[in-house]
Amino acid sequence: MSKSGILDALRNEERSLRSQLVAIQRAIEAIEGSVPQAAGRGRKKAAKAVGRRKRTMSDEQRKAVAERMRKYWASRREAKAQEQAAQE
Repeated sequence: MSKSGILDALRNEERSLRSQLVAIQRAIEAIEGSVPQAAGRGRKKAAKAVGRRKRTMSDEQRKAVAERMRKYWASRREAKAQEQAAQE
C-alpha cells in the first residue's frame, strides 16, 4: 500500500471516529436532558464570579463599635498629651 493510500485510510478512519464521537456526545446529552451544542465552536462561557454578601451591622453593633473607637482615640489622645507633658 502506498503512502497516500495509508494516509487516505487513516483520514477515513478519523472521520468515522469523529462522527461516532459526536453521536455518543448527543446520546449522553439526550440522556442528561440537555440541549446539544454545536461541536467545538467558539469560546466556552466564563464561570460566574461568586458574589460576596454585603456585610451589615445592626444598630447595637454599630453603637458598640463607635464606643470602642471613642475609647481608643481618647486613650491615644491621653497618651500623646502625657508624652508632650513629659518632654516639657
